[in-house]
Amino acid sequence: MKQKHQQELEKEPFYNIKDEEFGEEVKLKIDESSFKGGVPFKCHGKNSILIDKRVSFNDFEFTYPAWQCSKCKKEFLDFEQAKRYEKFLIMKRSLEQNLITIERNMNFDGKTFFFRFPKELTNNLSKKDLVDIKLLTPDGRMFLVEIKHGKNER
Repeated sequence: MKQKHQQELEKEPFYNIKDEEFGEEVKLKIDESSFKGGVPFKCHGKNSILIDKRVSFNDFEFTYPAWQCSKCKKEFLDFEQAKRYEKFLIMKRSLEQNLITIERNMNFDGKTFFFRFPKELTNNLSKKDLVDIKLLTPDGRMFLVEIKHGKNER
């Protein structure tokens, strides 16, 4: 099993990269609050301000908060804002019907209906992961399924 995993790693484009292939060294300072959200970004030596952004697609309108530099007008998203905006982009892609789709047979074990994910999609899944299912239509035939890492993982 370990050999199979090693072979898969070696197929990654940057697995066998050599020291001489790297450019110059870059040092980053990451603030403790970088991933908390709700904390203004610094730009031009000043804190950015919180603004409401509005994006429209067909009849679908989405509003989300963003940080903006008052001097250069550059916009920043913290982790939570980026997750929210990413959900809009996913919905936009689904409305454009520009998604990779997989059709699966429904199974029934005598009590519950279920379906199985193809093996190719389960490499990063764990039994400890949680499934968040959102009902999209009142007839119960359309769902949004999000798999979240279990509490004790990663």
